[in-house]
Amino acid sequence: SQYPQKIVLGDTDKDSNPRTSLIVWDDWTDGIGLYSTDGKEGLKRFAFSRCETQHRGHLVLPLAFVNMASDPAGAGTTLEMTEFSGKLHGALNTGSDVYSWDPSDDTWSGKLHDLPAAATDALNFTLAGTEYAAFAHTGGYSYSSNGTSYTDDTTDTLHLAFWDDRLWGIDNTGQLWFALAIGTETNDAKLPLPAGFVNGLFTGPDASGEDILYASTEVGLYAHDAANSRFVKTKVAFPQDTNGGKGAATWNGDIYVSPGGMAVWRYDPVRGVIVSIGLDLDAGLPSAHRGNIQRLLPAHTGILAVVENTSAQGSIYTYNGKGWHFVAYYATTIDSAHVSDINGAYRVYWVGERAHRYLALPTGQVNPDEETRTYDITLGAWEHFTPWFNAGQNEIDKTAIRGRIDCTGMSANETVQVRYALNYSGSLEASALSVNENGVTTFTFPDVSNNDPAAGIDFRAIRFRLILNNGSTATLTPNVKSLSLEWRRKIPAKYGFSFD
Repeated sequence: SQYPQKIVLGDTDKDSNPRTSLIVWDDWTDGIGLYSTDGKEGLKRFAFSRCETQHRGHLVLPLAFVNMASDPAGAGTTLEMTEFSGKLHGALNTGSDVYSWDPSDDTWSGKLHDLPAAATDALNFTLAGTEYAAFAHTGGYSYSSNGTSYTDDTTDTLHLAFWDDRLWGIDNTGQLWFALAIGTETNDAKLPLPAGFVNGLFTGPDASGEDILYASTEVGLYAHDAANSRFVKTKVAFPQDTNGGKGAATWNGDIYVSPGGMAVWRYDPVRGVIVSIGLDLDAGLPSAHRGNIQRLLPAHTGILAVVENTSAQGSIYTYNGKGWHFVAYYATTIDSAHVSDINGAYRVYWVGERAHRYLALPTGQVNPDEETRTYDITLGAWEHFTPWFNAGQNEIDKTAIRGRIDCTGMSANETVQVRYALNYSGSLEASALSVNENGVTTFTFPDVSNNDPAAGIDFRAIRFRLILNNGSTATLTPNVKSLSLEWRRKIPAKYGFSFD
């Protein structure tokens, strides 16, 4: 009733034990959303995590955000943000009052301007040698060239962009205009769509690799044909969705657009190739974390997605070219987000329910062991779920014999809790292992807390939940180097009898 022994020739590897098999998780860089694995594919992915998962051989706490000074408007929300001459400018108080924030001393200015209507977009640009900050607000757009006062322009504007040394705007009907000089607008192309369909205006490469204007809409992506003053429908087309096109940006030479929900399409206009790479792939996110992508923001190491989920909570994830990773969360919806290096600090800023925050962004991948970092200690416990492991053989039982977890940075406060679930159950087993020492900790089944040398536990599928806990020192984090499971296949016993 035993499987034939493995035959090992030459050098041995981690799975050369003739009587047992081994699966190891020590690299999470391929991202979130994998529901199950046979142990041969998807080993660099995970089901869900609120930990930092972008560094091979490291599972650590997420980076800490910083609470900015309180909203000076005192009520409402910040709908749009941009920057001007080293300061952050925001449309506060439900998006109609403009204030500036100075990062050098974390202070807000007095109110700079009353917008005629709530802001719908914001842009920093340089036109004819002069820097401007501008807010679109449907009744027109308001601009500043000195950072302290704004001028209202009544040309109807919903979204703004800068291209070909001109300021461009588009209104709710899809009418595009441009300005060679601030305050002097000329109508250009018009979208062949009903009013209210346009959700964004941005620049990206065309089929020859040259930058052009794109309008993202509820039904797809439209390219601007400047020579003929028209919009041309691209291959990026999808069924109408009110959230379609709200997330649209260019990163690493490709165009990324969300057709609604948690989906993201990567479009290469040069090759004409569209690839689905969104947060909805495979199993996607757990139901409590799903929603609609509201913004896509390009950054150095990835493109950020701002998600508003069904529980009216906001989260930020980043796509690093291989997969999606958790960045930050907010207990309520995220109303606005902006990536900037004002004052020489590269950050993502986000706002919800009048609270402004920012998070330092890396400009390249780093080794957490070699850099002093500040980690988020507000939640106290951060979860990480592996995929369900079924060995690719659901038709037989397997036996989990023992596991090993290798950690550094551990102490009485910096700990990791290990729990497991069996056979696609939503509930975890009662026993839990708490690790607070550096090095390899071995645990056995079924009672991992007591490390009882039992015979193991049978499973069709098994998954692990790691909970990273930290104390009050923000520069310390538990660091999981690897998690491994030793197991063996089990087949029904067969008996033979012989008689003399």
